[in-house]
Amino acid sequence: MTRRRLRPFAATMAVALSLACLVSTPTVASAVLSPPSSISPAGYDSYDQQQAFDRQGDALFTWVREDHTYPRYRYVQIKSRSYRGTWGTTTTVSPYGQDPRAPKVALDDDGDAIVVWHAYDGVDYHAYARRVSRYGTPGPLVELSAPGLTVHGTNVAIDPDGDAVITWIEWDEDVAVRPMMRRYSSSGSLAPAVVLASTPAHAETPAVAYDREGDAVLAWANDNVVQARTLSADGTLGELRTVSAPLSPIDRHFTAKVTVDRDGDALVTWRHWTAADQSDQIWGRWLSREGTVGEVRQLTPSAHTDPVNYSVAGDLDGDMLLTWDLFGTGHLYSVTISRTKAVGEPVLLSSFGRMHSVRLDDDGDGIVVWQGQGIDGSVSSIAARRVNQSGTFGATEVVVPNGTTPTVAVTPGGRAAVAWQRRFQVDLQVQASVDPYVTGQTTRS
Repeated sequence: MTRRRLRPFAATMAVALSLACLVSTPTVASAVLSPPSSISPAGYDSYDQQQAFDRQGDALFTWVREDHTYPRYRYVQIKSRSYRGTWGTTTTVSPYGQDPRAPKVALDDDGDAIVVWHAYDGVDYHAYARRVSRYGTPGPLVELSAPGLTVHGTNVAIDPDGDAVITWIEWDEDVAVRPMMRRYSSSGSLAPAVVLASTPAHAETPAVAYDREGDAVLAWANDNVVQARTLSADGTLGELRTVSAPLSPIDRHFTAKVTVDRDGDALVTWRHWTAADQSDQIWGRWLSREGTVGEVRQLTPSAHTDPVNYSVAGDLDGDMLLTWDLFGTGHLYSVTISRTKAVGEPVLLSSFGRMHSVRLDDDGDGIVVWQGQGIDGSVSSIAARRVNQSGTFGATEVVVPNGTTPTVAVTPGGRAAVAWQRRFQVDLQVQASVDPYVTGQTTRS
């Protein structure tokens, strides 16, 4: 298959973008999100929320709960929601005396989950994990990192059968920042921690994603190069690959992400800063399941020189949607990327959209959520647009007129769960809104 290089965008792109913004799009049918509800306990500040679904549509939410009074103890908490809408009880999964941050959660096909976070325990900084059964029962607390090191950031992915990979970064005695991973089997056994790359030595936390066969791809930025490795279901690590192209030594690569289709073929994406013109772009490169590296591609228009954040999601066939917002204007855009590696024309989703995320279901239907401008005097709002597998977007939905930092997950059949933070008079609470269960919903493997 011939790989088509993205053509440079000429000056006429600005005119094309303006015209595209004036064209109305067909309506996309969407489920109605449930009324917002507070899912974290009142009387505390709760934040850093994340959520995930299993194949049946059961969900697990996690966040950090912080006391109001000194010494302001923090805990990682979880709460389940069944596919029929029944909420479970709030459960604390981190121990007393920790200072946990940024929990992540992943669920296997049957609803067994793993929650990970990093925390200071009074002596060292560690990465931790805890399994949670489909019935909501937490397993033992597992310390993933070695003592005497400083650990920051965790990511996690889980395969259909419940085997997981957890990643983090750690500083060693020489102040080198190493990308780390550790396999955590569904039976509860832990493989040894692995240094994914010893050079360079200034890594970001690796992103990781599984295919439907239990093979994974890991990618990370490391001192301004982007690296990646495949990981087979039996635990064999592939050769270390440099995914970013050789460029000026003063250019920058950072914020690597990875999206994998059902067969293990991946697109690795990252932000690329060019010193020559002081511009940012989102770049990408495909990595096959065998570890073959494709061509480097610029995925955002040359006219968009200052993207702030970006998000990318794909379906099982390898069709993807990329979103980004611009620093100067706050405009939020999207572009389709087909399984044949064709990049579509950019679409303006909102005249103002920050802190955005995109998620797609098995067939490519999905949702983009973002933090919008305030409504009726509020600090900000939470907004969303549905998208179907052809790339057609529905109208903007205001999920709630008052909220910040939204997160989103979708079921394999397309139901969405949106969560955000809302400041009340005495506390900061995590709220959520979820699509209703629809009978007869099917999923693909």
